[in-house]
Amino acid sequence: MAVGTYKTMFHRWEILRGWIPGIVFTAIAIAIEILYWNYMTARGLADTTYNISIGVAQLPLSISLFLALGNAIVLLALWMSVFENTAFIMAGPDRKVRRILYPLRMIRAAAMVLAPFTIVLFVPYIIESSWYIGWISGLSTAIPSLQQSAVNFYNWAFDVSQTDPSYRFVGSQLSAALASTVVAGLQIWRVKGTRNMMLLLRRRK
Repeated sequence: MAVGTYKTMFHRWEILRGWIPGIVFTAIAIAIEILYWNYMTARGLADTTYNISIGVAQLPLSISLFLALGNAIVLLALWMSVFENTAFIMAGPDRKVRRILYPLRMIRAAAMVLAPFTIVLFVPYIIESSWYIGWISGLSTAIPSLQQSAVNFYNWAFDVSQTDPSYRFVGSQLSAALASTVVAGLQIWRVKGTRNMMLLLRRRK
């Protein structure tokens, strides 16, 4: 059960379609990061910009946006790693079957990497939104036993919301990247464990 790399399985330098999955995934990751960056700058994130000289041109470089886009590269690396370790599992020798399975497993790997990242990145701000607070208030009114828990939770959330936006921005980025790394690592560990078990059973036969 050989394990290939993204380049050997899909990425052909001379074929444009080999670039497409990576380009699409990177575009999605960048879109998520830009959406979050715009949201945070609207909430008071101080955006420090430096001008970099390239010949006669001046290129503005946003430190916070640079950090956000750096996470997009981390997500791309995680996605490629998960796909490379799961592409051949139970795929069989038939090339037609593999051509069907590879795109599906690429999508699955993308979901496993992007879902925890997006959830951890945005959930802290969703629970502070007025509509969510209204929903929790209605729920705690309907279930009186939840009222004290809701009050304690939102007292904590209010304290967190008063933190400097720069610290929150960096903390959210690092937490989201860590969540995706853990999920990807667990998936790779599970797949490798399954592969080793199958190899052991074959040897015993």
